[in-house]
Amino acid sequence: MSSRRLAPMLALILVATGAAAADEPGKARCGIETMNIPVRLVEHRPVATVQLNGVEVPMLVDSGAFYSMMSAATAAQLNLKLRRPPPNFTIHGQAGSVESLRVATVDEVGLQLATLKKVDFFVGGNELNAGIMGILGRNFLSAADTEYDLAHGMLRLVFPKGDCEKANLAYWAGDAPVIEVPIETNGRRNDTAVRVLTKINGERVTALMDTGAPGTSLSLKAARRAGIKDADMKPFGRTSGIGSGYAERWIADIETFELAGEKITRNRLPISDVDTYDHGMLLGLDYFLSHRVYVSRLQGKVYATWNGGPIFAQGRPADASNYDQRYAAKAEEIAADDADGLMRRGAAALTAGDPKRALEDLNRACELKPEVAGCFDARSRVHQAMKQPKLALADLDTALTLDPSLAEARLRRVPLRVAAGDRDGAKADLTALDAALPPPSNLRMTMAEYHARFNQVPEALKQFDLWIKSHRNDLRLAEAYNGRCWLRARMNVEVPLGLDDCKEAVDLDGDTPAYRDSLGWTYLRLGDAARAKKAFDKTIELRSWAWPLYGRGLAQLRLNETEKGRQDLEAARKLMPTIDEAVKKAGFDALVGADAVTRSE
Repeated sequence: MSSRRLAPMLALILVATGAAAADEPGKARCGIETMNIPVRLVEHRPVATVQLNGVEVPMLVDSGAFYSMMSAATAAQLNLKLRRPPPNFTIHGQAGSVESLRVATVDEVGLQLATLKKVDFFVGGNELNAGIMGILGRNFLSAADTEYDLAHGMLRLVFPKGDCEKANLAYWAGDAPVIEVPIETNGRRNDTAVRVLTKINGERVTALMDTGAPGTSLSLKAARRAGIKDADMKPFGRTSGIGSGYAERWIADIETFELAGEKITRNRLPISDVDTYDHGMLLGLDYFLSHRVYVSRLQGKVYATWNGGPIFAQGRPADASNYDQRYAAKAEEIAADDADGLMRRGAAALTAGDPKRALEDLNRACELKPEVAGCFDARSRVHQAMKQPKLALADLDTALTLDPSLAEARLRRVPLRVAAGDRDGAKADLTALDAALPPPSNLRMTMAEYHARFNQVPEALKQFDLWIKSHRNDLRLAEAYNGRCWLRARMNVEVPLGLDDCKEAVDLDGDTPAYRDSLGWTYLRLGDAARAKKAFDKTIELRSWAWPLYGRGLAQLRLNETEKGRQDLEAARKLMPTIDEAVKKAGFDALVGADAVTRSE
């Protein structure tokens, strides 16, 4: 369903239910009607709960996605029929296209006051964390003007009424400076993307405003245009999106960032090796948390005010001195008895990097509503961020007593119970999850990893099997194959099948050293020292650490390359003095035994 079809339906619902109107001082002829959609900030993701065919589904609020989507596992859980998209139609993510794309029609979509009939969703892409089962894209978000008040955990679909074509739609701003910038369409008709013109180090860079991106970043091409040299960029891992594939990332200092009248100096931003044809920057969730943003479709503009505090997630601690708090818009007060509002603001504060403020809000919310499990679940995340595991565990115990169906909370309790010495309790949580979750659940991947740590081979294999079966095109598939391979290799169970898994992992992502390391240990377990050595050689080319050095040392001893083997073993021991014991504890004691005499005195 397109945004053009959604707009009149939502507007009629608002009128029929008497949605509140807001008038801007001095512009009485311009009023607005709003549909408020509460948003939870979880693990750097804004999440709204939508009802799909009567089932509550957590969905990522993603202004960077042109259309709403769900994963194949979600479609399976909802028993939706899939069909092929139009011929030659593809969706490209940040680091690759979506494989095996399909389309499903949902009979009823419940969005706050609205119930919409026969809504199409694309099906495919990678599952996200935070229990997210789909993406709420711009076919919904552009059905009206959109206000992103994410620091208060609120998304608003806004319908201006009256003479609003020249009104300042930042109606909350008061005396605070308002950023006002046109949306860059580049002549494209029906393009709903929110692109704005920025300057990086004085160089013009088009930015896509993307709530689905956890943080702001530059493309490599844009960074180089802005005068950032390769020597100034430090490796910063890899990034991915809904599509297949990864992109390399770096981080570098940025002298200036400008958007309309807003100018910020001495920043630090990630830089991604992505090739986008229409923008060189993503203004991500960190920007939306530090600003209140209004996207006016009527005027073709973006309005924003600054909430105060650092702008970007990767800013340096010293950057706080760059911000003059006098220019911040006055935050709307949340009533002292508004527990829901306090919960949303607390979760947003944690995401913005302020756990102390988050704890204040959530303490008050939990006092007001001690019967609400979600409040204690949210507060447990704050305690974890503050490195208070006992308090986090106590909150999770309370949350799960109030609502045993909180699967994410139960899974997060597993490592906390282990750390507290309650392994039996952790195993009981995993058993309860297995019984309660649908077979395609994305949580089963993490469950498999925990079972593997407990050396529970049948249970781990069951969870790996269920996850792999329902996530054939997920970006984490290589990780799952590697996990199942490593389990089989170290526990000496179905090792030939484990070899097949390792080969699959390497075929999918040969640039991850850990996958080739697992392959080497699997060959060692099978007694194929020559292939093991080749796998370890490649691993060490990518990254050298104790485990592949030790494994190659064992392989070389078996190939009668005694001196080279001893050198590698000693090099591994220097990097990790406990490597002998670690290898034995992992399950490879039979392979290490013959090497005991090679240790230098």
